[in-house]
Amino acid sequence: MKKFFFILSLPSLFMLNTARAQHQDQGSGAGQESFPQGTNSLAIGVGIGGEYGWWGVGYSSTPNLVISYENGIVGNGKVGPGTISIGGLLSYKGIGYSYTDPYSGYFYKQNWSYYILGIRGAYHWNFTGNVKFDPYAGVMISYSVVNYSSTSNDPGWNNPNNPYYGVYNNSYPSYAQVSLFLGCRYYVSSHIGLWAELGYGYTNLSLGVNFKF
Repeated sequence: MKKFFFILSLPSLFMLNTARAQHQDQGSGAGQESFPQGTNSLAIGVGIGGEYGWWGVGYSSTPNLVISYENGIVGNGKVGPGTISIGGLLSYKGIGYSYTDPYSGYFYKQNWSYYILGIRGAYHWNFTGNVKFDPYAGVMISYSVVNYSSTSNDPGWNNPNNPYYGVYNNSYPSYAQVSLFLGCRYYVSSHIGLWAELGYGYTNLSLGVNFKF
């Protein structure tokens, strides 16, 4: 009789253990997608480095101020263990140069402002099966609008006969660029995470906060 009741109880025990395991997985984030199809993401952060060509003694710069948005457009097993996303990016970086002639006391200042607009595509690879961890890689096509200005207290600095007139009154064209990036996000809650990104182009390293909805 005891053996009979034990056999009858096996399905119930199996169902109980399965439900308990599923509950543990949901609590730990295991076995779920971190960036499924239809996910929206808004990221805000700062970046350093980048391909700008202005550096050295007398130069200073702001960090890259970054805001980006993306949406998961293809997933659910259609592109392997991950999701393809598409989105946009806005960034700003300022660079300045200052020099004071030790003999005349005249100062010379130059300023470059970069306003960057990009379209990004990425693949979010769900190889960990952890909903809190979102690794991704992608490519961005961007257009940088460059504004340039210069000032000086030298009365002859803006004179066309000045040998440095072409330097301080130069123009810098806007340009398009293709760049690659590799990043990851770690979610501290179901909707808020921290992100880090390596890349070549508008910045080399970016860090910030991410909001998923």
